[in-house]
Amino acid sequence: MKRHAPPAHQHGAALIISLMLLLLLTLSSVAGIKASSSQERMAGNAKFRNDSFQAAEAGLRIAEQALIGAPQNVGPPCRAEQCAIEAGALDIDHLASPGSGWIAVAPGRDTNQMNVWYRITALGQALAPANTRSQAPGQLYRIVAVSFRGTNRTVLEAVHVLTII
Repeated sequence: MKRHAPPAHQHGAALIISLMLLLLLTLSSVAGIKASSSQERMAGNAKFRNDSFQAAEAGLRIAEQALIGAPQNVGPPCRAEQCAIEAGALDIDHLASPGSGWIAVAPGRDTNQMNVWYRITALGQALAPANTRSQAPGQLYRIVAVSFRGTNRTVLEAVHVLTII
C-alpha cells in the first residue's frame, strides 16, 4: 500500500475555526450567566417589594383592630397641616418613627420581620359616608401604615368609618 504524504504547508484552518467556535461558546455562556444573575436580582427585589406591601397591609389591619377596640384613644379631628403625612414617612433614608403620634408594630411573622409603624387620625364626622353598609352618620378616620427594611418602603393609607348608633 502506498501512503500519501501530508501536504508540506498546512494553514491551520481547523485550529482557527475550532478556536472561533470555542470563543463563541464562551461568550454565549458568559451572557447566559449574566442574564440569569440579573433575573435573580429582579426576582429578589420583587419579593422584597411584595413583602413590604404585605407588611404595610398587616399594619393597616392591626391599626383597624386597635381603632375598633378603642376609638376613644384617637385625638380630636385634625385641622389643615395636622392632617398632612410627615416627610419621614415617605423618606427612604428615614429609619426611625416617621413622626409624632406613630405607633410601632413589633416585627414578627405577620409583618414579614419588617419595621411597621401606623398612625390613626380622626378626620371628623360624615352624615352619610359613601360605600358603607348603612348610610348612618359616622366618624371618619384615616389610617396610614408605613413598612420598611433596607431600601424597601411602602406607605398605605385607608379611610375607616365607625358608624354612630
